[in-house]
Amino acid sequence: MAIVLIVLTLCATWLMRSCARMPGEAAQAAAEPAVELARRIVEGISRRLQFRPEVRVDQVTVLQAETPVLELATLRREFNHDYEWEHQWLGSTKRLHLRGTFAAKAGIDLNEKFYLEVDSRDLRVKAEFADPRVLGVEMLAYRAEEEEGYWNKLSAEEREQAVNALLASAHEVAAKDASLTVEARRMLDAQMAAAVTESGGQWQPDMIQPKD
Repeated sequence: MAIVLIVLTLCATWLMRSCARMPGEAAQAAAEPAVELARRIVEGISRRLQFRPEVRVDQVTVLQAETPVLELATLRREFNHDYEWEHQWLGSTKRLHLRGTFAAKAGIDLNEKFYLEVDSRDLRVKAEFADPRVLGVEMLAYRAEEEEGYWNKLSAEEREQAVNALLASAHEVAAKDASLTVEARRMLDAQMAAAVTESGGQWQPDMIQPKD
């Protein structure tokens, strides 16, 4: 009789432990396809954008971010910009007119939060990231038109200051151009959508959620 009780006790203990493990194991099994999807998506993003974002499945991080770069530029656009400077002294005038060609880069600062969220129920994928911004402006070339007075001559320092002012002014113009960040976001969406859909997930543009 004692042996029977021991056997029944052991069986009851095993059954309770099995039941306790079942919900967690079931949840883990349900999430496995989403985790595999996450790995494929990250590989696709790495090929396209040269970084690997953090990925969460049902709000649990399953893949950590690997970011060899600090900024993700998704748009590069060239533009021209002019700057003029004039100085008068004792009726003598000197002028500088500079025209520069610049390249503006817009995209995402990866120091900010950037992650993907995968829903294991229907494999929908959304992203959370900072708003795109202008990351930098590079001066590719410039030309100068100079005009000097008889005794009011241009100095090397004035020429250098004018070039610096041209570059600063071009930065301001790019920063105020909303079309740069709009296009950068559109191109990021296109790259993310391609990586998700080719991996078997569901990506919808309205699931993008810029971070406040």
